[in-house]
Amino acid sequence: MKKNVKLWLEEAKWDYNNAKILLENDRYNTVVFTSQQAAEKAIKALLFYCNLNGWGHSIFSLLIKYKEKINREIEDIKSDALFLDKHYITTRYPDSLPGISPHIAYTKEEAKNSIEKAKKIIKFVENELTFFEEKKELKGKNELEDEKKQ
Repeated sequence: MKKNVKLWLEEAKWDYNNAKILLENDRYNTVVFTSQQAAEKAIKALLFYCNLNGWGHSIFSLLIKYKEKINREIEDIKSDALFLDKHYITTRYPDSLPGISPHIAYTKEEAKNSIEKAKKIIKFVENELTFFEEKKELKGKNELEDEKKQ
C-alpha cells in the first residue's frame, strides 16, 4: 500500500482515538469535530489509494466521488457521512449556533454517536482497502500462473 494512504489512515485512527479521550473529558463539541476529521481522513486515504483527488471537507461529497469513479457501494455509510458533515462548522465557531457556544450545545449522546459513525466509516475504508489489496494479490498470482503455463 502506498505510503500516503497509510499516513492518512493512521491519522484518521489517531483522530478517532483522540475523540475517545476527549469524550472522557466531557469535550463533546470537540469529540464531534474530531470524529468528523477522523472519517474525512479515512475517506481521503481511500481516494488516494484509488489515485483520486481528495480535495474538500465534505465526507459525503468525497464518498460520492468514490462511488462515481470506482463504482463501489457506499449506501451503508451515507447517512453517517451526512451526520458528521452537518457538524463540521457548528462544533467550532461561536457564531454558528445563534446565542449558544458550541461547547455548551453538544451533548454526551451526540459525542458518542459521532464516535460510532467515525468508527463505522473507518471500518468501511479498511474493508475497501482489504478488498482492493486482495484483488491485486489475486491478480498477481493469476498472472504468475499464466506465465508458468506458457
